[in-house]
Amino acid sequence: MTALPPVQTTTQRSISDRTALNLGIWFTLIICLAIIALGGWLTQFELATPDLSDGFFYEWQLATPNFWNAATAWIGFAVHNLLIWGATWWAQERYSKYTGTLRPANYWALAINAVFIVLHYGQTAIFYDGIAQDLPSWTAQFTVIMMLFVIIALENRRRGMFFGKKLNFRTEFYGWLRRYHGYAFSFAVIFTFWFHPMVPTFGHIFGFLHVILVMLQGSLMFTRAHLDRKWNFLLEIIVLPHAALIALGQGTGIVYMFLFGFLTIFIVTQMHGLGLKPWVKYLFGAGYLLSILFTYLVLRAPYQANEIIRIPAIEYLMVFLMYGLWWLGARLLGQFGGKAVKQKEWHEGEPQAA
Repeated sequence: MTALPPVQTTTQRSISDRTALNLGIWFTLIICLAIIALGGWLTQFELATPDLSDGFFYEWQLATPNFWNAATAWIGFAVHNLLIWGATWWAQERYSKYTGTLRPANYWALAINAVFIVLHYGQTAIFYDGIAQDLPSWTAQFTVIMMLFVIIALENRRRGMFFGKKLNFRTEFYGWLRRYHGYAFSFAVIFTFWFHPMVPTFGHIFGFLHVILVMLQGSLMFTRAHLDRKWNFLLEIIVLPHAALIALGQGTGIVYMFLFGFLTIFIVTQMHGLGLKPWVKYLFGAGYLLSILFTYLVLRAPYQANEIIRIPAIEYLMVFLMYGLWWLGARLLGQFGGKAVKQKEWHEGEPQAA
């Protein structure tokens, strides 16, 4: 008697996280090409005259904005963010294990992000302005800084913070980070996404590439792809060329601050989570030091070398400030239930994000 074929379950019919990741990357690249194609159409808009006395003046805003320019951007940002927060909450209430296939919350998050990405494209073509018309540019910069220092803290148990040295933060702190980092990251990238109109400068294209990929990462919550180290490192390091290109486009010396600032974070923290052999780390370190010596002995003046530590100092100080504020709040609320985490208690397969 011929056996009947096995019944195909919902899980078996689900799209794998790797397939979704690959399709999401292709979607992101298509959007970036569409932004380039939009460039000619956007030349019809008259932009505000740059205020050279304002170091935070944002050049890509209309000279004569109106109600609908602002309303469409702010409504898009608010609804987009609230829906993604809802999908994140729904997933956290129902899922605990990480799987290799998509589940309903993943489909919803992917669909929400895709719809609002296309909507912002259309909003730019019709109204041009993002929420930058109403806010200074440092607000968008801070959201990116916030995302980076949260990642540095979140990954401390795996790769350490200073040359592989792990800091002994409390166990509850990591639980708090895992619980809430998704909300913080989605706010950061959606805020940045709606802050800028979709204009085809090199800096903007790299920026939209970055934030859309981070949206993709957030949409893959509770999947194994969400925990992939190389993929996560790529999302961290993309900020380096993006920030450097923005600074280069502004024609000022701050390009060195961004370039060497993020390179310093790579040398001090990020590369120690890649499983590199010691000689490879030494090679990176030697190249980093030679680049600094050449830059500040030949291209610039030695006293300007303080540019190197500005961004790392902000990032690491914010990690300790965040931990201090969390510790104070947890102490006052009586939420301490365990000892400060010991690094040997952490296992390689433990999820670092949710």
